[in-house]
This record gives sequence, structure tokens and C-alpha cells, in this order.
Amino acid sequence: MTNDELSAVDAYRLYRYADLEHPTWGYCFEAARNEITNDIQILFRSDDEDDLKFLDWVPLSSFYTLEQALNCDVSYAGPADEVIQELLELCLEVFEFAVATEWSYDKRIEFYHSLPLGELITREAIMAFRPILFGCPAFDGFEWTFPTNNE
Repeated sequence: MTNDELSAVDAYRLYRYADLEHPTWGYCFEAARNEITNDIQILFRSDDEDDLKFLDWVPLSSFYTLEQALNCDVSYAGPADEVIQELLELCLEVFEFAVATEWSYDKRIEFYHSLPLGELITREAIMAFRPILFGCPAFDGFEWTFPTNNE
């Protein structure tokens, strides 16, 4: 992985430590800045070990990056960097389609919430999921090419 790819992975993978009884690792799907307060909010998705899934806007100040968490003796729990990179590439394809077809905010939220992150823990699982995802009616009319597991 290049340094730029590693930076993207680390920006996407975050550790939420504030305002939770049980801190958790998760993923940033969107970010927004409040124009009045200048605060940055992160649309954060997490699946914990108890199958509890949540998606919520949370202040950026509630998170550590991987490096910050490791410096605070928090061990990382989640997929390898290469798997997250593959997941980011999948999400990029979805986001490009969403922009091209003008998905509503509600439709984007539905996608973020329904993405089976807990099952996409290997590169092979992500590759197997691609034709299922892009074969669903939400992606009608869009030309997709599916990379093989050997690429």
C-alpha cells in the first residue's frame, strides 16, 4: 500500500472513545462542518462484538485515529489495512454512482446502515459481495466491471 492509500485507510477507520460506555472502532462515511461553530461532525458507523450496529453524527473530537489510539494503549480490532483499502474502493464506486444518479440523503443513509461491514472482513468476502451489491435494483442502468480475486 502506498502512503496515500494508508492515509485514506487511517482517515476512514476511527476509534470512538468519548460519550460511550464501551468505546468502539468504526468507520467514517461522511464529514460535515457546522458553518456557525466551525465544528466538524463525522457520520460514524460501528458494529460491535454484540451485533449492535449504529450510525450517528458525532463530533470529530470524540475520536482517535489508529495512531492516537495505539499511543493510548488501545489495541486495534478490525480488518487488515488491505481489506479496508478494498472496502474504500468499493465505497468509492458506490459514491460515484450515487452522485451520478443524485441519490437522496435518505438513500445514502440507508446504504451506510445496511452495508454488512461485519461480514466484509476479508478481501475475498468483499470481492464476492460486489456482484450482489451492484446487481441489486438500486444500481440498475450502471455498467460495472468486477475485478477478479487475482487482481
